[in-house]
Amino acid sequence: MSYRVLQLVAKGPLPMIFTSVEDIEALRILKDGGWVKVSFSAPAGRKGTATVTELTPLGRFAMQFVQPDDKDTP
Repeated sequence: MSYRVLQLVAKGPLPMIFTSVEDIEALRILKDGGWVKVSFSAPAGRKGTATVTELTPLGRFAMQFVQPDDKDTP
């Protein structure tokens, strides 16, 4: 999961559209965990967009405990 994507969503504004395949895959994981509400324009593995409409209360709560990914830190 990408903490960087979660931070972007938390900082808003929403709705927020993502086009990067890496970001979209991270959003699929965050959606499966119930952390964000997001819709996808294409099935997994295909080029498309993801539109995030909400950082859920669970997502906001989880942000307090999630450590940044190693690749997301300077």
